[in-house]
Formats: sequence, C-alpha cells, structure tokens
Amino acid sequence: MENYIDFPMLDKTVRENYKKQQYQKVIFLDIDGVMHDYTDNNIVQEERVARLKQIVDATGADIILSSSWRMGYPEFLKANHLEEVISISESDNLKLFHKYLYQYDLKLSGFTPYSLLGENGRPLEIRSWLLDKPCVKSFVILDDDDFNWQWLRYFLVQTRRTVMMEEEPKVIYGLDDSHVMRAISILNYFG
Repeated sequence: MENYIDFPMLDKTVRENYKKQQYQKVIFLDIDGVMHDYTDNNIVQEERVARLKQIVDATGADIILSSSWRMGYPEFLKANHLEEVISISESDNLKLFHKYLYQYDLKLSGFTPYSLLGENGRPLEIRSWLLDKPCVKSFVILDDDDFNWQWLRYFLVQTRRTVMMEEEPKVIYGLDDSHVMRAISILNYFG
C-alpha cells in the first residue's frame, strides 16, 4: 500500500504482535472534538475519558487510535513511560491523555495506518485497518468530523452537534452521555 506510512519506529516484535491481535469489538477513537470540547486550549478532559471507560466496560471493546494524534503515540507503545506519564502537568496534552488512560485502566490496542490521501483519508484508513482483521464482529467510530464516511456512517457516533442557544445555533463538541449509550448500542448489537 504505497499511500500509507507504517510506523517503523516500533520494533519488529511489537509490530508482529499487533498484527496477530484478535479483535472482537473495536472503538476507533478520534481525540480532538471527542476527548475535549475545543475549550481550555484543547486540553483532554477527564470526564470524556471516564465516558470512554464506560463504553469499554460495557462492551469489552479494544481502542484503536484513528486520530491524527496517533503520529505521536508509537513511542509510548515501544517503551514503558508510566512514571513520566503519571507525574506530568497539563502542559503536554498527549502525556495528559496517557495519564488519564492509565488512571482509568484503559489502553490503546493499536492505531489505524496513516494515509497520505488528504482530508477524507480517515474513512479509508479505518477500512484499510479492518481489511486484515476478520475476527472483528462490531465496531464504532467516535469522531467529530464530517468525512465522506459512506457505509461507515452506520457505525459513526459523531460528537459534534448543533444546538439552539438563545435563538442562535451553537456547535458543541465532545463525548457526552448520549454518545456513550449509542456507542454501546452499536457495539453490542452485532457483537
């Protein structure tokens, strides 16, 4: 697949184990607009991670990072940085995200390939990831963006919505309780 970037910084053993993983239920996770609401300098919000934990607990799903944040993640898969992650401040958002994952006993099981195909690459990246995972029985996509999802839209829980506030439309972002219920419903329907 010439349009994809592999993550060569992962050693061969880690990459082989990743390819052999047997996934049953999968959450494709975007970060921006899902794990935060674009306020407070886009800092990952703990309550959003707590909601992600509810989905995982109710379904047993694995979390696959589909966010552009995945470009900074493989180094954490390669080495154990828990001591660093636990003691960080909110100044490093990626490390804060890892801190919350650790705090809620969550782990990222992998990530989608990175496409060089532009703004609508994410749906293709997810489809590409699914191609060699025949054991996946159900999946959900947590994302705030309006990509060209095609048939994947049936598995999308979009965390961006427009509401009327004081007679003006306002766009609200972030994983909320209604998204949690919908994600659980999608994952448990097929799985």
